[in-house]
Amino acid sequence: MARPITFDRNHVLQQAINVFWLQGYTATSIKNLVDATGLQPGSLYAAFGDKRGLFLAALDAYFDDMKKKLFDVLHSDKAPLERLRAFFTQLIEESTEDQDRKGCLLINTLSEIPVQHEDINSRLQQMFAEVEQELKQLLTEAQNADELSADQDPTVLTKFLVSGIFGLRLYNKTGADSASLQAIVDQLLSPFSSLATHGKADNHRKPGLAH
Repeated sequence: MARPITFDRNHVLQQAINVFWLQGYTATSIKNLVDATGLQPGSLYAAFGDKRGLFLAALDAYFDDMKKKLFDVLHSDKAPLERLRAFFTQLIEESTEDQDRKGCLLINTLSEIPVQHEDINSRLQQMFAEVEQELKQLLTEAQNADELSADQDPTVLTKFLVSGIFGLRLYNKTGADSASLQAIVDQLLSPFSSLATHGKADNHRKPGLAH
């Protein structure tokens, strides 16, 4: 019996991520993946099933790495709204450090893949739902800490932020400089400064006074 081919799975997935990220799912061929990973087609098929299987594994690896970098910022010991700004500062840094202006693999894939690819779209929906949940939890913390007024809906605010992340990631692909990206983030987060001010003001009102 032939001995199974051994390889560094993390290295293969990173190389696959780079190819899919630069070329997109549709334009990437098995030959591209063979050239990038150093594995022969038979080994790729044996390990991942097909191109879609490799892509899903690469997508998972990309998301896991993204979570480690960005979610760690959301879980720091700073005040909630400070963590929110740090999160967007991290996004700007990652965007400007990317010389190829690849954007976000998740958002790129969402823009490229038609609805018929149910498995890929389902995986993306799960990932975006996880991002939304993290941001919603942060805003709920901010509300509990009186950084946001009690009449604000964290769910709606979270969707507003996620739409801003989409726009920021896509706009970066036009070659925007860091100052432009920072200006966008400042505008995106400006309502939260106002909400924080109102939240603290509401907290200082004496019971029984008319609002």
